[in-house]
Amino acid sequence: MEKRLFLTGGDAQTRLRLIVRALDGRLAGAGGFVMEADGTGCVLRPAAALAGVEGLPGQRFLDYSVWPPARDNEVFRNLGVQLLREAAWYPCAVLVELGGFETLIPQFREALDELLESGTPLLAAWKTPEEAENWRQLFGLGERFTERTQALRLALTGREDTRIVDLDRLPSDEAEALLRAWADAHA
Repeated sequence: MEKRLFLTGGDAQTRLRLIVRALDGRLAGAGGFVMEADGTGCVLRPAAALAGVEGLPGQRFLDYSVWPPARDNEVFRNLGVQLLREAAWYPCAVLVELGGFETLIPQFREALDELLESGTPLLAAWKTPEEAENWRQLFGLGERFTERTQALRLALTGREDTRIVDLDRLPSDEAEALLRAWADAHA
């Protein structure tokens, strides 16, 4: 079983639901982060917040009260980097969800590279290329964003310890079984 699984395909809620179901109670002991929409924007929180662990403050990185939504890159430069670096100290890391404008932030990418090199088992949700393109257009991210996300996808595709799971090509029961097997082996 590969140490790193990246879920793509389906939609963001399906990826999140599969991760929460597969890890169940083990999420409380996972490092990493979750990006949660709360109706007024999106907040970055420690991954253990998915398990209902209290006292895990998050920081808002998207504000939907204006159009286009206002973004705060500092959240990823600070809290995002901190959560990625701390994830290497946990039995496993959960990242929900990669592939947005955080990929343009050098400090975040450096911390992500460090986590990938640490050997920490990792389960991540990842925007599809179509979702990433929608983000590029919505936020005016430009071609550099597309180049960065494609380079990251290419780098991960070539790793022996990494599997990219396309939920559009895998029946949901098989995807759930795969994630439970990963959780049993690595979480």
